[in-house]
Amino acid sequence: MTHFVDSAPFRWTEPGALELRDLLASAYSRSVQAEQLAKRAGVATGYVNWELPMMTVWFELIETSAHQKRLRPLLEAVLEGPDRAVADRVRELLDTEPVVAAPAPPAGAADFAHFEEVGGLERQIFRAGTFQDVAFLRRGTELATAVCRLRVTAADGTRYHGTAFRIGDDLLLTNHHVLFDGTGRPATAVEAWFGYEADLHGRALEHVAVDCDPATAVGESGPDWAVVRGAAPLPADALCVALPERVSVSVNDRVYIVQHPHGGPKKLAARHNVVRYVDDTVVQYWTDTEQGSSGAPVFDERWELVALHRRWRRSGAGDTPAEFRNEGLRVERVLEGLARERLV
Repeated sequence: MTHFVDSAPFRWTEPGALELRDLLASAYSRSVQAEQLAKRAGVATGYVNWELPMMTVWFELIETSAHQKRLRPLLEAVLEGPDRAVADRVRELLDTEPVVAAPAPPAGAADFAHFEEVGGLERQIFRAGTFQDVAFLRRGTELATAVCRLRVTAADGTRYHGTAFRIGDDLLLTNHHVLFDGTGRPATAVEAWFGYEADLHGRALEHVAVDCDPATAVGESGPDWAVVRGAAPLPADALCVALPERVSVSVNDRVYIVQHPHGGPKKLAARHNVVRYVDDTVVQYWTDTEQGSSGAPVFDERWELVALHRRWRRSGAGDTPAEFRNEGLRVERVLEGLARERLV
């Protein structure tokens, strides 16, 4: 079948199509940058409204380029650009079997929990103090070594990317929907990239790729957790994240997520990271995630693990204003699942 980037009209329903648009809109977030790339690729740019929001600009530019059979030259211009990480992701999306984000688990019942309005602001300062000891940075850097990018080949040959983190000598924790397909079939190949991150100048550092044994993948689809064991030793400098038996997390706390959004270099999400809802099963928060962040650890301000990130949710219906939240499975529920499988 023709690769989705060679289709005209462009097939937005293909896995990776929207991810390509989101990636390009994030990397080239000013219209002048996108227009320069288009002109370099020989795209007739008069059909694109450059005054629109960048997500829409890239939507129009991709469709226009596909119609003119100039989408591949446009992506070649991106590959020749200075951002190595973006180029690497575009190459993966251009593969015969594109590496795309793991599919979301089936949507459950519309049971979004009732929630309260966020506390007010005073002189642009939150009521709760935001000071941190500088040791917070040091500990976060240490624990970030546990987080890795997963590159997964599903049973049908489709390739996905996701996030995982080390919880034992050879054990990695992630989401069930990253390691298993919708029918429960496990992946046929799993590779973990440790140290896949950028320096202060945005240059991707050398990473260590470790093969995992897909036959060891175990998990539960409902709560959406799974583990897999390394087939080779994990890097000695990759810390293990402790799984506490009980955590304390409340509305208006702040949580931090170390992740591989868009399958790119490791990132820390630490802005507007307010907890919005908590119950015995989930923690919901405003902390940013993206496709590829599934399976990331959610930490509190003491860098204790409080949840396993798994999805986003939307509240509101009809005329009610919408609110979007990200959601993680509480670590206590993960620990119970691991105990049921005799893994702890």
